[in-house]
Amino acid sequence: MRRGFGEKLGLPGALGPLPLAPLAPEYGKLTEGQRAAGLRFAGEVLTDPQERAEGDAFVSVLDGVALCTPRRRRLVDEAALLARADARPAHAPVLRLLAAIRRQDPALLRRVLLYQLLPLARQGADGLGIDPAELALLAKASRALPELDDRQRTAAEALAPLWSRRRLRACAHALTVLGPDAVRADPWLGSLDARLRRRLDRCDRELAAARLAAPADPAGAEAGYLRVLAVASDDDEAVRGLIRLGAVPASADAPLTTRPVEGGRVALAWPARPGTHWRVLREGPGPDRATPVPGTGGTASTAVDADPPVGLRVRYAAFPVEDGRPTGAPLVSHPLLVAPDAEDAVLEDGPARIAVRWRRPRTASATVLTLTGPGAVTLRHTADRTEEHVFTGLEPGAYQVTLTARHPSPDGGAVDAPGILRTATVHPWPRELTALTAHAGPEEGVRFTGQGAGGSEVRLVVWPEGTAPAPGTELRADALPAPLPWARCGDPVPTVPDAAFAGLVSAVTVLGERALAGPGVRLDVPGPVGAPRAVREPGGQVRLLFDWPSGAGAVTAAWPGGDLRISRSAYVREGLRLPLGPRPARVTLRPHVPDGARAVGVRRAPVGVDVPGEAVVRYRLLTRRRGLGRRVPYAVEVSADGHDPAVPLPALVLVHRTSVRPRHAEDGTVLLRIDGAALARTPLQTLELPPVPDLSRPPYALRAFLLGDGAGAVRLEEPALTTLVVR
Repeated sequence: MRRGFGEKLGLPGALGPLPLAPLAPEYGKLTEGQRAAGLRFAGEVLTDPQERAEGDAFVSVLDGVALCTPRRRRLVDEAALLARADARPAHAPVLRLLAAIRRQDPALLRRVLLYQLLPLARQGADGLGIDPAELALLAKASRALPELDDRQRTAAEALAPLWSRRRLRACAHALTVLGPDAVRADPWLGSLDARLRRRLDRCDRELAAARLAAPADPAGAEAGYLRVLAVASDDDEAVRGLIRLGAVPASADAPLTTRPVEGGRVALAWPARPGTHWRVLREGPGPDRATPVPGTGGTASTAVDADPPVGLRVRYAAFPVEDGRPTGAPLVSHPLLVAPDAEDAVLEDGPARIAVRWRRPRTASATVLTLTGPGAVTLRHTADRTEEHVFTGLEPGAYQVTLTARHPSPDGGAVDAPGILRTATVHPWPRELTALTAHAGPEEGVRFTGQGAGGSEVRLVVWPEGTAPAPGTELRADALPAPLPWARCGDPVPTVPDAAFAGLVSAVTVLGERALAGPGVRLDVPGPVGAPRAVREPGGQVRLLFDWPSGAGAVTAAWPGGDLRISRSAYVREGLRLPLGPRPARVTLRPHVPDGARAVGVRRAPVGVDVPGEAVVRYRLLTRRRGLGRRVPYAVEVSADGHDPAVPLPALVLVHRTSVRPRHAEDGTVLLRIDGAALARTPLQTLELPPVPDLSRPPYALRAFLLGDGAGAVRLEEPALTTLVVR
C-alpha cells in the first residue's frame, strides 16, 4: 500500500503555511495560457483526463509537487515538465511556463499550484486530479485563511511583476489592498512587506534630503532623486523633483520641444543620443502622477502624444533609461496648454461676403470666428456644432478672420485654443442680371433686353447642353464661353446668326475677373435658304431649286398674287413648281418659324430670286407655188417676244437636210443664221432664203435650232411639221 503524506505527523502537522499570493513573475502569462487551454487549475496538465477520471494517477502538492500512481510517486522536476510539453503540444505553453517557474525555485511551483487550489477547494471543486486526502485537507484549511475578493487577488498576482520591475510604490499599494490579515497569514508576504518597508524608508530619507538640497545644490538633489529611482522606479516624488530641476525659464529654449499637430495630437522632439533608450512622461497640474506617453520607450528622439488631456496645461519630460531605470536628468519641455486649433480653414470670397469652412477638433465644444476689416469693422460669430459660416454685407477690401476653438476644461469652464488667422479679400463683383427677354423682329432677327446688371458688362453666351449654371452662380471670367458674335443685350437693332440656331442663350454679367450667371432664353432660328435659282418649263410653270435651310421644317414661297408652303419631304420628293405664267416675276423664299411655347421663334429675311419672263422665238416658212401646184419655201419669218432686254438671246440657225428631218443643228446644211442681237433688235423680221439648187429639188426638210448661251431658257416655237417638209 502507498504511504500517504503526513502519515506519521498527521495531516495538520504536515500542512504548514499556505500562500495567499503566487509571487511568480510569469503568473500573468500562466493564467492566460490556462484560459486558452480551458483549464481551471494549472496542475491539470500533469495528468490525462482519463487517468483523473479513473483515479489511476493524481498530483500531490503538499510535500512537493509529485505525480502519484498506485505503485509509484515521482517528483515533478523541470525535465519532466519539458518532456511532457513535447509529448502534449496542446498544453505545451502551460507546461513550459510551469517549467520556467520550477527553474527559478522548486518551492515556487508548489506555491503557485497551492494558490490556485485554495479557492477551488473552498468551493468544493472535484475532478482536478489532486490527491483526494490533500484536497479535503486544503478545503478545511482554506476556511481558516482570509478569503480574498477579486480586487485583492488582482493585487496579490501583481506583486511579483511589480517587484521585478522595481515598482516599489505600486508594491506597497498592492500590499495595502491585500490588507494586514493576509500579510500576517502568509509568511512570504510578511517577508516581502518587511523588505519593502526597509527600502522605502531609505527612499523617503533620500527624498527628504534631495528636497532640502534642491535650491542650493541642484546637482546633489538630482543625484539623490536618481538614487531613489534606482531603488523605486515608480517614485512619483522623485520623478516630479527631476522634472522641476530640468525645467528652463520661459525665455530660454527648452531641450524638449512640443508642437500641436493635426487631430489634437502633440509632436515631441529632443536631441538624439545614439544608443540611449528613452521614457517619455506627461506631467499635468495637481498631485496626479506623471503618466507615460504611449508608444515611447525606444531609442528614437521623437514621439507623438496621440491623446493628451484637453483643457490642461501639461509638461513633457524624456528620461534616459536603462533596464527600466532612469540613468540621468530628464529633458523637459515648456508647459503647453492642450487646446487644439481648428484645422483645414479655408476662406472664399463672393459678392459682399466671405465664406469660412474649417474642421472642428473632436474635443472642441464651439468655434469662435472674429472678422476684422476696413473701417474697423469687427464681426463675431460662435458656431456650436457647424463647421462653416458666411459673413455677409461686406464692403470690398481686405479682411482677417481669426478662428478660435473653444474646449471644455476639467474644472467645468472653457479653454480657448491659441487661434489661427486667415486673410481674404472681398473683390468687387458684377451685379446680377435678373431678367432676360428676347424680342423677335417683325421681319427678321431678334433683340435682347434685360433687367438689373447695374452697369456691369452683359455677355450672351451658349453653354454646352445641360451645363448652364443656375442664375446667381459665381464664375471666373476666364472660364466663360466665348460671347455670341451676333447677340448683344440692349442692342436696338435685331440681329440674326449666319447659320441655324436652336438652344439656350444665357446672360452673364462680368466685372474684371469675376462673373455672375444670369437667366437664359431659348431661341429657334432656322438657317437661310441657299443658292436659289429658277428654271422655266412649258405652260408658264417655273421650277425653283435651292439648298434647304437647316433647322427648318417648311419653306414658304411667295410671289405676286400667291404663296405656297412646302415641307422638306415634299420638296425632296416632288420639287417646287410654281404657276407664274409667262411674265417676269420675283419669288421670295422664307424658312418657316415653328410655333412653340418653349422657345422664341426668330424670323429670317426672305431670299428672293428673279424669274425672267418666258422668252419665245417663233419662225415659219413662207412658200409660193411652182409648177403643177407644188409650194416651195422662199423666205422665213422670225419673231421674238417675252425676253429680258438685258439678257442676250441665243442665235437662230436654219438647217437643210434631204429626205429626213434634221435632229440637231449639225445634222444637215446651215442655210441661214441670225445672231441673238439681231433677234433682239427686230422682234419680227422676214429673211429671204439663199438661192441654192437644193431648194428646187425635193424631197427635203428644213428645221430651225437655237444655239449659244441661254438657249435652254428660250423656248423655240416651231410651225407644223408638214410645213417644214417639201416633197
